[in-house]
Amino acid sequence: MTHEGYGNQLETAIDAIRSYVSEITGETPTDAEIARALTRYFVLKEICEHIEMQRGNPEW
Repeated sequence: MTHEGYGNQLETAIDAIRSYVSEITGETPTDAEIARALTRYFVLKEICEHIEMQRGNPEW
């Protein structure tokens, strides 16, 4: 699986996470903190459900 062409989208998504956490907590999260958060079961489950919902309704 290649990620070519998706780099900017992933960077934008990670920047959104970083910005949101910074705004809420007053501290910028580290890359390691973001990575750990993204690999938690609950987060993975939510991402999977969101992708399935998007696939069912591409206009969403």
